[in-house]
Amino acid sequence: MNLKTKLLLLAIALLNISLYAQDSFQLKGTVSDANNVPIPGANIVIANSTKGTSTDFDGNYEITVKKGDVLNFSYIGYVNQQVVIVNQKTVNITLTEDASQLDEVVVVGYGTSKKSHLTGAISKVVNENLDQIAVSRVDDALIGQVSGVNIQATNAEAGGAPTITIRGVGSVTADSGPAVVVDGVIVSSDYLGNINMNDVESFEVLKDAASAAIYGAEGSNGVILITTKSGKAGKTKFSYQTYTGYKQAHGSDAYRKNTREWANFELAETGAISEVNQYALLLVETLGVDRDWQDVFFDGGNVTSHSLSARGGSDNTKFSASLRALHDEGVVITDDYKFYSASLKLDTKLGDKLRFGISATPSYSKKRQLPTSIHNPTRQSPWLPIYHTEESLQFINRASYPNVAVGDYFYEDHLVNLNLDGIAGTTRPRTSGDSNPYAQYVEREHYEYELDLFGSTYLSYEILDGLTAKTSLGVTLEQRKRTRWDGTKHHAAGNSRAQYNLQNRFSTRLISDNTLNYSKDFGSHEIDLLAGMTIQQRKRENSDVTGTGYTNDLLKNLQGATQIGEFSEFNTELKKVGYFARVNYAFDDKYLLSASFRRDGSSVFGVNTKYGNFPAASIGWNVAKENFLRSSDIINTLKFRISYGLTGAENFNVGSDVVNAWPYLSLLENANYINNNNITTGNSPLNISNPNLQWEASKEFNPAVDFGFFNNRISGSLDYYQRTSDNLLLENPVSYVTGFTSGIVNLGEVQNSGWELELRSKNITKEKFSWNTTLIASTNKNELLSIGDSNGALIQDTYGRNSQWINLIGNPISSYWGYVVDKELPRSYVNDPYKRINGQVQDIIVKDLNGDGLITDEDKTILGDPYPDLVWSLTNEFKYGNFDFSFMIQGSQGGQIKNIGDEYFYNWFGNPTRSGGLQEAVDDGLVTNTSFIQAKVLTSEVVQSSDYFSLRNLNIGYNLPNDLISKMGVSGLRLYATAQNLIYITASDYNGFNPEHVDTPNPRAYGEQRAGTPIFKTFTLGLNLDF
Repeated sequence: MNLKTKLLLLAIALLNISLYAQDSFQLKGTVSDANNVPIPGANIVIANSTKGTSTDFDGNYEITVKKGDVLNFSYIGYVNQQVVIVNQKTVNITLTEDASQLDEVVVVGYGTSKKSHLTGAISKVVNENLDQIAVSRVDDALIGQVSGVNIQATNAEAGGAPTITIRGVGSVTADSGPAVVVDGVIVSSDYLGNINMNDVESFEVLKDAASAAIYGAEGSNGVILITTKSGKAGKTKFSYQTYTGYKQAHGSDAYRKNTREWANFELAETGAISEVNQYALLLVETLGVDRDWQDVFFDGGNVTSHSLSARGGSDNTKFSASLRALHDEGVVITDDYKFYSASLKLDTKLGDKLRFGISATPSYSKKRQLPTSIHNPTRQSPWLPIYHTEESLQFINRASYPNVAVGDYFYEDHLVNLNLDGIAGTTRPRTSGDSNPYAQYVEREHYEYELDLFGSTYLSYEILDGLTAKTSLGVTLEQRKRTRWDGTKHHAAGNSRAQYNLQNRFSTRLISDNTLNYSKDFGSHEIDLLAGMTIQQRKRENSDVTGTGYTNDLLKNLQGATQIGEFSEFNTELKKVGYFARVNYAFDDKYLLSASFRRDGSSVFGVNTKYGNFPAASIGWNVAKENFLRSSDIINTLKFRISYGLTGAENFNVGSDVVNAWPYLSLLENANYINNNNITTGNSPLNISNPNLQWEASKEFNPAVDFGFFNNRISGSLDYYQRTSDNLLLENPVSYVTGFTSGIVNLGEVQNSGWELELRSKNITKEKFSWNTTLIASTNKNELLSIGDSNGALIQDTYGRNSQWINLIGNPISSYWGYVVDKELPRSYVNDPYKRINGQVQDIIVKDLNGDGLITDEDKTILGDPYPDLVWSLTNEFKYGNFDFSFMIQGSQGGQIKNIGDEYFYNWFGNPTRSGGLQEAVDDGLVTNTSFIQAKVLTSEVVQSSDYFSLRNLNIGYNLPNDLISKMGVSGLRLYATAQNLIYITASDYNGFNPEHVDTPNPRAYGEQRAGTPIFKTFTLGLNLDF
């Protein structure tokens, strides 16, 4: 090509560009609904191109067009519109609601469905403002959002996981948490802590068995489906979200007592102050320390989050990518959590029929865990200093501690006995375990490091019109390391108590799904058929080793140890296979039918019962679409539905991970025995084999009605459910000749039933002002129907105390079992001969329920249960111009908590006999002494109400107007402020820090807490920026 030709082509190109530039012009406008309310986020795309934009918060848009372009205006729930560009400079669009689009897409198991065609109990939560709530985990943001779902802040540490139950607890030993599915792939519930809330598009919760049965055993406790955001065709949209705030603990007034108060109690009850409390008062007077340990340990903390995302693509390929960094300092000293994640999601068309997608989400977290339960520091004596001062050295027992100096940690064991009021060798006041609570936290560094990767890929091919084959693979990799360093200064014993513990866990989950789906409309007939197969493998490798003999704090690892303990390791593996099919049918949008079948096989069970079958069916009737209601101005939605289904469970917990994995086998464990005065290591039986173990099964019946009145200004649903779980996997007593006390069998039946209400109202809908209200409420009744020879069996708690829980037919599983305190007896009874409890004299007055004149085990009764009768929330949302304001009040009523924090607090305060520290209880009619409290016999004083009322969320935001942000070069800017738990009211008889907290989610010992990690209020300021 010669120079002249090149110059000519360049001239032509420049001319075309110039002509195009002359033809192009800026088009502006507004997109609103039929009520003239602006629609933010509506899409405007130039047909047959990748050019497009979206409306801002005021419904305004601006786009470069040329004559002849065709603009497509679209928004979910509204009819699409097209406009041909001639010479317009402004195009305002009014989108009208499309009934078929309004209920268009609800994610269900292995697919989607129209909302109007749903026949099961499925609730959907769209992430509109949930990402503005300052939470470390996405499941925390769901509190109060869905009926039938109870989410408790059981672990209020930074990054701590809540406990989630859907429609109650249906097993004595199995995990009661729901299955979690992310973009169609089943993941561990732990993965909820790895998801960036800014990546979440919506949540769907499958509550009834008919909806969840397609997942077989995975769906026995309900399913949470999470759909992440995808890119859209058009210009790449960048978003930056950040918030920063402060967290403050809700303390306990019941545990705020100083030394003088306790001494006054003792003086009032005994007429004198004991020598030990005199010593304590002397320390207060000399050292000036009389603190509430809550003020030291509940120091509050900051929380900060940053998230950056980019989403976009073309008609054929769409992508979404994000980064997030979170730092949560918690509300207790040393509590700290850092989390980092990234995500990439890509979907593309490889021709007209082939689609491919891939996603990856790596994450890393570092968490400093609390070294002990919060009851330990809060039960310590208020006179105890943190460090030694010049004034405190005069009280040191130099014979035992000659080297203690100013600045060293102060331990009660350092104190010397004094001569007070002529009493030689006055015993020093004591604390719990000769410990300094501050040193116990600061000098013990317990960390958890976690590196995770979740990835998935799929390939789908449209074989025929409406017939699609799809294969997908999901991979979850988790590497978790826990290090526990107890330093040389954390205890008065010094180096002898220093140790380092290292735990490693590596787990993998592989799951492959292969489906064939056929969806077609034949006039008034709509049919959707699904068939598939799934294979799953889970592996876990665990190791544990401890080092001791440390002489300093320089090497906080195994390298610094002079003695290495025995290394332990165990590995487990689970394999599952499932086959499933489903048919959905709708006739004339009025008459609906859905039926599914799943057959699962699991390596947990033996060859005799390896497979379980889980069928389900449901029907629905859209009455509002009948001719006699179609023209009604009052009733717009009225659908009756009934479902019945069967699900199974095999993820039970009997205390041993090895037995949990292979309960049908006879397993061995390491054991030592004496042979000629030598210790020999061998093996001993671990369990009794049972090749006939089979799946737990849950049958659920669910009639319901969905409704909408006055153009759906009032809408909602009302469900009744009854779920009966039988063939429970539990330990049943066996003859001692077997060498065991119990064996795992299928035995027992438990029932959960209740009502669920979701009610929404559009109270006011104006151009500049709107007000919406949502009421969520659910009830639950738990009842044990049968349990074989284990009826009335008592369950030990995690601290080895008997008779704390009982499984008794006709009552909730794991009900509290103990004595009823008799508050009606006169105080003069204190000086009478005390009644005997199991043959021991005790200073406690409890009711003689059987009237035999003695207090024995026969006088114990059920004191309550941990399951709330009612969980509810009420949300109000207001919008005025560019301002928005919302708040949610939420509560729980009818449950009880076993707050043994009271036992610790009152028992370990004051002097060794604790007489002074226990006198407050006299005013309540309860008189106790050390021996009774230390025996920790459960009474109604310890079983307290877990009721609470909270102002769970409060939000106020402002979207800057378009004419202002356009000058800044951005498409959206929102400023907001939020508060969580601003008001949190507990029952009058509850003394702890958090009625939602439980020490363990194990159903056999549920509802116990040792004061609990405190609930906290959070104040945050945030910013959302789109560009």
